[in-house]
Amino acid sequence: MSPPRRSDETAASLRESLVDHARRIIERDGPDALTMRALATEAGCAVGLPYKVFADRHELVGEIIHAEFLRLGERFEEIAGRVGTGTVGGNLVWLAEALLDSPAVALAPEVMGDEQLAKAFTERIHTTGIGPGGFEAAFGRYLEGEQGAGRVDPDVDVEAFGFLLAGAVHNLMVSGDAYPRPSRRRLRQLMAAVAAAIAPHL
Repeated sequence: MSPPRRSDETAASLRESLVDHARRIIERDGPDALTMRALATEAGCAVGLPYKVFADRHELVGEIIHAEFLRLGERFEEIAGRVGTGTVGGNLVWLAEALLDSPAVALAPEVMGDEQLAKAFTERIHTTGIGPGGFEAAFGRYLEGEQGAGRVDPDVDVEAFGFLLAGAVHNLMVSGDAYPRPSRRRLRQLMAAVAAAIAPHL
């Protein structure tokens, strides 16, 4: 007798759970530690279960990247709610670190270095509209909101600053050791300097 088939809802929940466990492995031990066997151990399931959900590690990595961009999309919406709260520099740090701390950053070299993964990643971006292009819009919309709140000078080109901030963060995301990420303290100093430069001048 064949085992009962999982419902679509159960299968989706299992897939999401495994992706979450995979993210934990990457955050804790780095991308090289992510294997299907390690995933099964982390999730506390049978070794063969991940292979029933994902065809191979390539598919798993693609799903992690997709899930990360969906999560970052939520952060892009959340930054708008920070307008007028805290400091502009602090909020810019919050968004930058949300991007830089993403497991997608750790997986970026693998994705970009693999033609199959890179193609799948690009296709997902075109299908969902969620990808690195959203970084610029997120920074720009936030600064525009702060401009309306009087915390960014009205003469500042917020789209230009959104472009520059997104480009700088994206460079750190993909460069790895070739362009090391600044310390948390240095990142705060840099964002505070940006905020000071675009603040209203009385």
